[in-house]
Amino acid sequence: MTGSASFSPEHAPLADFMSFAVPVARGDVDASSAVWQEIQREGTKILCPAKSFIDLSGPRLFDMYFLEKGRVRILFDTLDGRQRALMTFEPGGIFNLACALTHRNASGQYYCVEDSVIWRIPGSVLQDARAVAACPALAAYALTQMGTVTLIHSTFLSDMLMDEFTIRFCRYLVSLAARHGSTEFPLGLTQERCAATFGVHRATLGRAIQYLKRQGVLESFRRGRVCILDMERLRRMAGV
Repeated sequence: MTGSASFSPEHAPLADFMSFAVPVARGDVDASSAVWQEIQREGTKILCPAKSFIDLSGPRLFDMYFLEKGRVRILFDTLDGRQRALMTFEPGGIFNLACALTHRNASGQYYCVEDSVIWRIPGSVLQDARAVAACPALAAYALTQMGTVTLIHSTFLSDMLMDEFTIRFCRYLVSLAARHGSTEFPLGLTQERCAATFGVHRATLGRAIQYLKRQGVLESFRRGRVCILDMERLRRMAGV
């Protein structure tokens, strides 16, 4: 029986107008499950102290790693020399799956936030049908974990794009208000047409509108009436 994977955010707002978070990937593996038995059979137990980086040099790069205990975080260096966290793994999480499956390197380093117990499992377990047949529970669990990580990356990317669009949308509202000389004016076009002007999906515009409404910045954004409630905050969010 395999456990189910899940993820949740560690709330860490980085801006007044959009909250980013470091997503968390975890799993649920019962001590008596087939997954756990296969991990112990195929894997090698590693003890990693807090504040250490996991060595993925040489052949280790193409293995996968199951976190039994502790917390491991993916860190990467930005172009301006700062270090950012991309994702955190908690017990039950499997990391480095992309490298194990594709035999290709990836950016980022795995950092142990606290003392961690990790099982190193040969990536060859997932390389061919015969190996998968020998570890069906582990293969199914790894697939679920890969889906979770993919969803996290997709959501994170969407949030980044949403943040960029929210800034553009705020600047658009500021320019409209300046053009009309008022915080209340007719839009003059449908939301669908407005979204097409921005080059985004109608749903993306809708999320930005709802976000600004929740923040108390915008009351209405319709063809016949746009009403801005807090012009000062709108300017701050637009960065103007």
